[in-house]
Amino acid sequence: MVTFTPPKLDENTTPTQKEMWRIHENNTIKYKELLEVNIIAAYEVVMLICDPALKEQVCNHKDHEDIDDKQEMLWLLRIIKKTMYSKGDDDTHTGYKNVVSVSNYYHI
Repeated sequence: MVTFTPPKLDENTTPTQKEMWRIHENNTIKYKELLEVNIIAAYEVVMLICDPALKEQVCNHKDHEDIDDKQEMLWLLRIIKKTMYSKGDDDTHTGYKNVVSVSNYYHI
C-alpha cells in the first residue's frame, strides 16, 4: 500500500491550496501504485523470456526464493548479469560471454 504524507498546513492555508494538495496526493498514490504493478509485470516478462539454461541458473541461486516472493526486479537483473558474466562449467553462454568481453575490450 502506498501512502502519502501531506505537508503541515497552517491556519492561513486557503481552501484552494488544501484542495490542490488533496489532488496531488491522489495523483501521487495512483502513480506509485501503477509503478509497483508495472515492476511486477516486468519481473514476470523477464522470467518468461529467459532461456531454460539461464532460468535454471537463476532459480538455483541462493537468494532466488526471497527475490521471487518480493518480485524484486533489480535483484533479478543482477542475478542474470552475474550468471551471464560468470565463467562456470556450462558452455551454453560462451558466445555471449565472448562478445561481451570483446566489446568491453574495445569499449564498444
